[in-house]
Amino acid sequence: MRLACLVTAAGSGSRFGMDKLMLPVSGQPMGVHALNTLHLDNFALRVLITSKDKGYLMDAAKERGFGVVINPAPERGMSSSVRLGTEYILTTGEYDGILYAVADQPNLSVATVEKLIDAFGREPGCILALEAEGKRGNPVIFPASLFQELTQISGDRGGRQVIAAHRDLLRTVQVPARELKDIDRKEDMGPC
Repeated sequence: MRLACLVTAAGSGSRFGMDKLMLPVSGQPMGVHALNTLHLDNFALRVLITSKDKGYLMDAAKERGFGVVINPAPERGMSSSVRLGTEYILTTGEYDGILYAVADQPNLSVATVEKLIDAFGREPGCILALEAEGKRGNPVIFPASLFQELTQISGDRGGRQVIAAHRDLLRTVQVPARELKDIDRKEDMGPC
């Protein structure tokens, strides 16, 4: 099975008031920590989509073998990153699925990512998402049958609109709630 991984990190951190991906997690910037978590041999291709002002993150991605795509208009919302990243991935070859991750989940573990990949391996035509206490979160793996729809989305909801249109394909993998925690505002930092 060929999987690609797309890490979205183009946001400005406006709700946080600064580039939150520079905050330290385990002794390194949160964005770099995310790249390390997703630097797995399970992926035939790893791609970071970011904004032009995050040179430190682009350098870290390239050092780890990630391709880098610049989102020239991240203010258009998460969907612009998903579209651009998906379009880029589709130019590089054929994949059975793409794992979409965000760079602001400091508690996401390698073991959880591998658990999600294993679940997709058992149901490769389905959408696989993490879930804790009834709440869905990232990362999410979409199958090849939905790639074209992901290149057509709009707004700031990422792949949620594709999931909503294909609820029958959705499967979830249960994980501890702390792993789904993402950082949007300063008060979200608390103890990770």
